[in-house]
Amino acid sequence: MRTLSTTVACGILLSVAFCEGTMSSRALAQSDSTLPDATQLTLIAPMSAVTLYTERAMVTRSCALPNEQGIFEIRIEGLPKSIDGASLSARVEGGKLLDVRYESVVTAVNAATNPELLEALKLLEESQRLASTQALRMTKISDQNALLNAIASKTATETAKDFGSASLDPVALAKQVMYLDEARERLITARIELEAQAKTTSDLVYALTAKVKALGGQSKVARNAVVSVGKSSIGSATLWIHYLVDSAMWAPEYAVRALDTGDDSTDALTIEYNAVITQASGEDWSDVALTLSTAQPTRNPAPPSIQAVFVDVFVEPAPADTWGKGGGAGLKIEPGLDRFAAGSGGVIGDAGEDPERFGVELEMNFADAQAEGSVVVNYALPRKVSIPSDGARTQTKRIATVDLKPEFSHAARPIVDETVYLRAKTRNTSAYRFLEGTARLFVGDDSVGVTEFPTVSVGADMTFWLGGDPRITVARALVSQDSKEEGVFGKETVTTWKWRVDFTSSAQGSARIELTDRIPVSRNAEIKIELKDLSMPLSTDAEYLKAERPKGMLQWLIDMNGLTKDGKPSKQSISWTVRRAHAKGVEIIETDDEDGAE
Repeated sequence: MRTLSTTVACGILLSVAFCEGTMSSRALAQSDSTLPDATQLTLIAPMSAVTLYTERAMVTRSCALPNEQGIFEIRIEGLPKSIDGASLSARVEGGKLLDVRYESVVTAVNAATNPELLEALKLLEESQRLASTQALRMTKISDQNALLNAIASKTATETAKDFGSASLDPVALAKQVMYLDEARERLITARIELEAQAKTTSDLVYALTAKVKALGGQSKVARNAVVSVGKSSIGSATLWIHYLVDSAMWAPEYAVRALDTGDDSTDALTIEYNAVITQASGEDWSDVALTLSTAQPTRNPAPPSIQAVFVDVFVEPAPADTWGKGGGAGLKIEPGLDRFAAGSGGVIGDAGEDPERFGVELEMNFADAQAEGSVVVNYALPRKVSIPSDGARTQTKRIATVDLKPEFSHAARPIVDETVYLRAKTRNTSAYRFLEGTARLFVGDDSVGVTEFPTVSVGADMTFWLGGDPRITVARALVSQDSKEEGVFGKETVTTWKWRVDFTSSAQGSARIELTDRIPVSRNAEIKIELKDLSMPLSTDAEYLKAERPKGMLQWLIDMNGLTKDGKPSKQSISWTVRRAHAKGVEIIETDDEDGAE
């Protein structure tokens, strides 16, 4: 029970704290001292929410405060190793936040009372004894082998002396030789087995020695949040703490599913917007509200300043011994410094004295607070999730499924690829901003490949290439080629090529096909290129005529029918002629370089 003086002291402290409503918790955190007469409590604050950025995560924990009046110093223990201690902040509802600080306490391990270390020492001692025993056995085997060698040598010497005499017993000699051979084989087998056992024991001794060394030098690090709260009245109150952790990230991933029926009323394009999450922060996220954010807490939210550039007439610098003459301070470059200084020696532009640069560096440290809703996109998942801390696995969470109305068309470029490609154009009419990521493409139930999905804002147009459409085929053929000389007074070499492109469609409905081909572009007035005999006019698209036609690109927009009424494929052809004329004897070179390099 507090005394009257203590209660008065608490009331004074609370009054001061409540009057200083604009004081930031970060400023208060400059002091690590415990507030006087504060009731110290260690509380469990379960994780309630996580905001996952593309490279880090903001974790939120919360707990209820005592239903009492007074000043409380709350310690929340067990914060993860990946925490950014400088990012720790707190918020209180039902009370006044007085102080918040991050606490890291290092405690050395007592080897005498560390069960893991004692067990490792015991196993190491046993392994070392086993290694000694195995070494003795190896010596014994070597001695036995030496003895057998000596017996074999003596037997061979005595047999040589008695060879041919009546005293030599062949049967006894054979038995002795067989015994020596079997004994040697047993020693070889025993030596091989013992060497394998000794290798295992040696590896175990090495591992245990390293473990004992590591455990003997270990220390425990306790990471805690210490929050001081004032309550001027009895009632419920809640404390939230927030902190950033590393080793957690998410990346967008898409599945784009297209359905091209040939009937505009039933064509569809669905984008499945997913998040691939990697989480190795050191603490499990269990049943938390997860928000995926595009914010970058570690990046500067504002663009860098552009430095002004000035020009002047070059003046030859004065010799070194004239600096400062003529009554002016002059300018000089301090030795070892790449910046100007006044003649008095004061450096201009030093990082430690530049208010603008200092402000930028300070702003970078607190970049989190600069995010705006119109720039940063947050996706709050409508369900709670659980994601264990496991860097070896990823989890995929669905952000949204977006149904869009596409406009399908085809593109054919048979001069380089005899495939007719399906293309879908649509507009992002959803409320979601799509981020750059990987997309797997499907047409119907068939996977047609993987592509890079660009960043697409709300309302922006999108184009998806959906691979080759096997229902439509294309073939390009050179119908004829002719070269001859023309002219009476000045002979010209004239070459003509007649080309044809044939389409065949077995699609159920009609299709719009964009056919692209090319003709050479002359860079010299002596060479004349002419496009003739087009069976169908070129496209009148303004962008094509401005950007592509001058490069010699030929583009047609073809409305291709599908299957006929009797179920047969429809066919359509496009043809044209190219005429090239130049003076006789002029050598022609071709290049695909717009700059004209061969």
